[in-house]
Amino acid sequence: MDDRTQQLALGDEFSPDKLRLARCASGWSLADIGDLLGVTRQYAHKLEVNGFPSAVQLEMLSTALGVTQEFFFAPRRSSVELEQCHFRSVRASTVTVKKSIAAQVELFELLIDELDKEVAFPDISFRTHDEPVTSVDTIEHIAERFRREQSLGLGPLSNVTRLVEKIGVLVVNIAEADDRIDAFSLHNKRPLIVRNTAKQNPCRQRFDIAHELGHLVMHQGVETGCRHTEDQANQFASALLMPRASFAGEFPAMRGRYLNWQALGELKLRWKVSFKALIYRAQALDLISQEQAKSGFTYLNRKGFTRREDLDDQIEMESPRLVQRALDLLDHASWRKALKACGLTREMVESRFMLTPPESPLRLV
Repeated sequence: MDDRTQQLALGDEFSPDKLRLARCASGWSLADIGDLLGVTRQYAHKLEVNGFPSAVQLEMLSTALGVTQEFFFAPRRSSVELEQCHFRSVRASTVTVKKSIAAQVELFELLIDELDKEVAFPDISFRTHDEPVTSVDTIEHIAERFRREQSLGLGPLSNVTRLVEKIGVLVVNIAEADDRIDAFSLHNKRPLIVRNTAKQNPCRQRFDIAHELGHLVMHQGVETGCRHTEDQANQFASALLMPRASFAGEFPAMRGRYLNWQALGELKLRWKVSFKALIYRAQALDLISQEQAKSGFTYLNRKGFTRREDLDDQIEMESPRLVQRALDLLDHASWRKALKACGLTREMVESRFMLTPPESPLRLV
């Protein structure tokens, strides 16, 4: 579209694929589009096949879906398919929900493509495990190798989000994502970990990031989502966050038949993991018996520690910084150029991806 005349340039073609992408990302159905435009669902479907909206309809679609009108006249570069995504939740999350989140990530990648032209993101500096994962002991060795290659030592990780960003993984928050999606990851042009900001628990957040890192390290080219691959990613997260060589020596001895909860509280604050994660890890390393672990879980449930636990408020919530730092490096002209090229609106970048774009110099006066 010509900036001066606001008319479509000769040769521009409406892309039905881009309309479908924007609709899915917004979580809208074809019936919703029909209601917006005052047309039938069948007509809305036609627009996503081979139709062409009027100028008024185009403006309505652009405003409602949070993209520019130019967005609909650029070809779809690449799609994010569900088979590429390692979804964190194994509960009943519908295909529609997953498609909506995947579409949002595809929009985010459009922004990253443009930022990549202006800013040098960190190189991808972690090694994947390309052989089949055959045992729990194999996962322990993979996590230990990762720590060794990243020079992490055997102590607690101070900030897991910062760690994955340092090795070239982009972490993105998606606001108001469906509660049935905890987090997921994919490796398309660059590895991404996507978090649902509705889950406000610092220990769960750290474990989610470590879990997704496990998928990125162990499951390239492997379709995940089954209980087997989810358990493997959980085992990697446990081994990464609580390495057996040091954790085993710190886990407190039992007080008779009971766990030492005061000492476990100190351990939780040191390693920044939940009580449940501590107990699971201790059982996996044979530091406590299955019966003792079951007793510990019963105690936690009786105390109501399902979503939140004691001492959670003393552990900092981690936030991704890498993409925001990239935006902070841009001057306003470069930002406007990148925004126009990806076809997103400033409002979408702020509300959907929880980023703060550069301000116009005139706005600061």
